[in-house]
Formats: sequence, structure tokens, C-alpha cells
Amino acid sequence: MYICLCQAVTDHDIKASVNAGAESLDDVQAILPVALNCGTCRDSAEALINEALQNKAHKLSYAA
Repeated sequence: MYICLCQAVTDHDIKASVNAGAESLDDVQAILPVALNCGTCRDSAEALINEALQNKAHKLSYAA
């Protein structure tokens, strides 16, 4: 699903960035051009980043 239509950034792109180590919107923006144009996707991108971080932490807690 597209999160940022202006730059064609998908939820998969953002999740991959989090899995690669991004921990905030600023971190993701260093990798992807999300929420840099009109800003309409900013809230959705931040929510997805937070969800991906929670999922990553949950998976790591099971791995321990």
C-alpha cells in the first residue's frame, strides 16, 4: 500500500527501513523521501514506523 503518493513510498519500504535500523521518521527520511513534499502522509508514516518498531521489539523478545 502506498503511504506517500508524492514519492511512491510504500508500507513495505518503510517497514524495510525499520528492519534495517531506522527508529524514527527522521531516520526513515534519511533512507526514503517520505513526508518531504506535501506532508499529508506524515501521520500515517509515523504510525507505521511505530507499529513496525513494536513488531520488531515483540519479535526480538520472543527470540531472547
